[in-house]
Amino acid sequence: MSETSTDPEPQKDDEHAAAEWLFQDDPGTAKGPQPTVVAPGGESFDLADSDTPVPAPRGVAPPPSSEWEMAAESAYAAKAEARAKPAGKPEPAGRERPAARRLDAAPAVDHAWSRGAEWGPTIVAMIAWAAAAWFAIYVCIASEMYAAALAAFAIGTVVGLALFYPIIITLERPIRMTPEQALRDYFYALSHHFPHYKRMWLLLSNAGRTTSKFASYEGFKRYWKAKLKQLRVGRVKGSAPLVFVPAEFKSEKSGGKATIDATWTIRVFVRGRREQGPIWSFPMEGTFAKGPDNMWYLDEGTLAERAARPAVDAG
Repeated sequence: MSETSTDPEPQKDDEHAAAEWLFQDDPGTAKGPQPTVVAPGGESFDLADSDTPVPAPRGVAPPPSSEWEMAAESAYAAKAEARAKPAGKPEPAGRERPAARRLDAAPAVDHAWSRGAEWGPTIVAMIAWAAAAWFAIYVCIASEMYAAALAAFAIGTVVGLALFYPIIITLERPIRMTPEQALRDYFYALSHHFPHYKRMWLLLSNAGRTTSKFASYEGFKRYWKAKLKQLRVGRVKGSAPLVFVPAEFKSEKSGGKATIDATWTIRVFVRGRREQGPIWSFPMEGTFAKGPDNMWYLDEGTLAERAARPAVDAG
C-alpha cells in the first residue's frame, strides 16, 4: 500500500504502458499493465498478477491446396479410424452390412407354346359354326325344304374345312431343341397360302412380341400381311405362296445356355419355282431365348428392311 500522489505523472506512465501493450505482436500471450484501483479514502491499490495462464491460440491447419491432398487426408483418416476400432468387434445388431445388389432378370418367355393356345380359338370357331350349320339344316328339313337343307350342308362343309385348315398345317408339333429348329418352325408357319400367324406369334419371346413394328397380335398380323404383299409386288404372279427358307445359320453351341446370339439368311422362294432361285435374300442377326418348357423362342420376328441382293423375277 502506498500513499496517493497528486502528481499526474504516474497516470501518464500507465497510459503509455497500455498503448504499448496494444501494439505487441502477440496480445494473447503478453501481459498488459494491471489497472490501479483508487479507494474512496484516497489510497490506491495495484492488483496482483493473475496466476491463471492464458490459453495459447490453437493452430489451424491450412486447407488442402489440391484434390490429391484432400484424398490423401481422407485415406489417412480412414486408416486411423480402422486402427482405433478394436479387432474382432461385432457390428451392432441393428446395423446390417449392405448386401450386393442383385437384379432379378425377368422371364424371357411369359406364354409358352401349347396346343390349347394354338388350336383353342380355331376349335371354338369350328364348334360354333357346326352348331349353326346343323341348326339351319334341321330347320330346312323340318320345313320340308330339302334343296335348302342340301345347300346348307354344302356351305357348312366348305366353311368347316376352311376353319379346319389351320389345324391341318400345324399337325406337327414344333420341337425346338435348338435355335435353328425354332427359326425353321417359325418361317415354315409363314410359308402357306394362309399363314398360321397364331403359331408364329406363340414362337416369339417377350422381346419378339414388342418391337417398333407391332406390340400386339393384331399388329403382328397386319405387319406380316403388308410385308407379304410388298415382297410379291413385281416378282410373283398368281396365288402361289412364298416359301421362307433359313440358311447359313451360325451360332455358338446352345447347350446349357438360356440365351444365344446367331446370324442367318432368309431366302424367299416361290412355291413350285424353287429351281429358279430365291427372289429375295435377307441377312439377319438376332438372339434366341429359352422358355419355361426348355424350348427356344425368337427375340426377333421381323425381316430386315432391306434385302442383301435382289434375285431373279418369278414369271
